[in-house]
Amino acid sequence: MTLVFEHSFNQCELYTMIYSSEFDFTWEKRLKVSLDISHGLYYLHSGMKDQKKVMHRDISPHNIKVVYESNLLVADSFKAYIAGFQNAVLLTENQHDDALQLDDTRKMTFYTDPEFANNGKLNVESNVFSLGVILFEIFCGKSAEHILITESLQNTRLEHVVASWLKKGIIKNKMASVLKNKNIENALFQYQGLNKDSLDTFIAIACQCLLELPNQRSTIKVIIQELEKSLSFQKNHKIETFGMPFEKIKLATKNFSRVIGEGGFGSVYIGELAQKHRYGHCAIVVKKLDTSHGQGHPQYYNELQILYKYEHENVIGLIGYSDETDERLIVYERAPKGSLDRYLNDVKLTWRKRLMICIDIASGLDFLHGGVEGQEVVIHRDIKTPNILLFDDWKAKLGDFGLSLISNIDKDTHYAIDRACGTKGYVDPFYLKTYLLTTKSDIYSFGVVLFEILCGKEIHKIPNREGQSLLSFIKHKFEEGKQDEIVFRVIKEEIAPKSLTTFIDIVYMCLDDDTKKRLSSKEVLAQLKKALQLQKEEEDIKALPEDHKKKLVM
Repeated sequence: MTLVFEHSFNQCELYTMIYSSEFDFTWEKRLKVSLDISHGLYYLHSGMKDQKKVMHRDISPHNIKVVYESNLLVADSFKAYIAGFQNAVLLTENQHDDALQLDDTRKMTFYTDPEFANNGKLNVESNVFSLGVILFEIFCGKSAEHILITESLQNTRLEHVVASWLKKGIIKNKMASVLKNKNIENALFQYQGLNKDSLDTFIAIACQCLLELPNQRSTIKVIIQELEKSLSFQKNHKIETFGMPFEKIKLATKNFSRVIGEGGFGSVYIGELAQKHRYGHCAIVVKKLDTSHGQGHPQYYNELQILYKYEHENVIGLIGYSDETDERLIVYERAPKGSLDRYLNDVKLTWRKRLMICIDIASGLDFLHGGVEGQEVVIHRDIKTPNILLFDDWKAKLGDFGLSLISNIDKDTHYAIDRACGTKGYVDPFYLKTYLLTTKSDIYSFGVVLFEILCGKEIHKIPNREGQSLLSFIKHKFEEGKQDEIVFRVIKEEIAPKSLTTFIDIVYMCLDDDTKKRLSSKEVLAQLKKALQLQKEEEDIKALPEDHKKKLVM
């Protein structure tokens, strides 16, 4: 006899999700999973046709399946289902659960209602108790067994430990360390912290589930109401942090009339706020999601998460967002000069300034690639000159993180992707061919940008490549002494030979076909600083009087 179930490759037991650092299991997602389980129990207890009921008898994290989207950054990416019905009991309309007495010889677990363990009477309150244990496991980020081991109380039951925490006033200190260590909720863009009312509501209802007498426990209907209230508190909390009223953004952009660009995300607008934002200006840029352009809600939440979580002087600053209406808006600080591609052939952009822009980009990449100890890796996946934004002092910042990916894996490990994405000409050929992604894929794209900065034009405007790889093309030109054909004529005379040699070596190592031979972002940053230092030294020597120059030669 065979049973066939629905299945998803993106599926795991709740037990695994509680323990694993692979999942971005934020407070809001924990609340949503808790609600899913509660809704499932409500259906089993009172939502079936003909007044039937199902007594599950084995509610535990091992019997809760969580299906998640491949992009874990989406707010609604988790959905929980109750499984494991092999020991369940089906009650018909003429049967009552308060009369259901079982001679259950199975081993009692941490999830077993102590009342059922004592008298063998199984009822809906027994499942409520099991749910309470799971709620505390979700809250603590540990199994009930692990909680008791941590507290050195292996011979005690969880409900007694929870009662002790309440009495001592330390229950909030027991929340999952991954939430506390990340300032509670910094894995999602919406929050600066966990809402106190949300936390208090959750703890109160979880404690109600663990009361010793079954008739004192909350009903599933009340549990659902309280969990929804907790979730509502947390959602409203985001409006108090980075959330911006839609009308305020509409007013700042003059009813979205000042369009400055279009992209895969949608239209881009400029605007002015009435008051200075946290970056000290009034000017803003607003991106409005338009799913017909190719990107959608996953990219929206993806970019918001990264901009909120990864703040750096070389990453464009997040001012706010709005999802009040059907519109999805992201508000950024505005880079007055716009994007780098507009200045590649600008005569005002000297070689020294170009090097400093390169250093800014490398610094931002180094930060995203794990420049801070213990930080996850962010792979940008769309490094190109239009995504490098410039300020009045030529300071450069990376922007457009809709295609970016956060990974907890080692920065040198390949990350398998179901499809390659990026912009033609900038995409790493190895990644394009194998769908294996690492930070070195960003390094290749950065190598293309470095070459564009050197030659003063975008990659698709460089003629006579004749099917050669970019690396082969550059090497061929330099080996034949034809570098003048590719170096931007305006800056050609001012580049110090040693600075140029160092810079070209960086480009070579960024574009190498063998990903292992490519430089890391930290190494690129160090080499670019060296190229700038060599340039400064050459310029300082040129600025000396002739007699001083002669002494240096001697």
